[in-house]
Amino acid sequence: MLGIPEVYTRSGYLVVKPLVTEVLRVIGGIVYDNHGRRVGQVVDVIGKVEDPRFVVKLEHRDLGEIIIAKHEKLYYQPPRVRGRDRAGR
Repeated sequence: MLGIPEVYTRSGYLVVKPLVTEVLRVIGGIVYDNHGRRVGQVVDVIGKVEDPRFVVKLEHRDLGEIIIAKHEKLYYQPPRVRGRDRAGR
């Protein structure tokens, strides 16, 4: 689970209160609603270290208002970590 949406912007971003502890590992992750539909991607972490927030770039601007109105929790798929090649580079 990623977190709980708090605010959306008309420019197509959603601010989410995290329910995960390692927030930096989530940057780049794909965000889904509780029906498994892709709604965006985590692009940044803002706020205080003790009380961070995720910034999610929405797939469509109008999704923010819908997500906020439904008060639904959001989920994520962690970003893919690129491994080293065989030569260790």
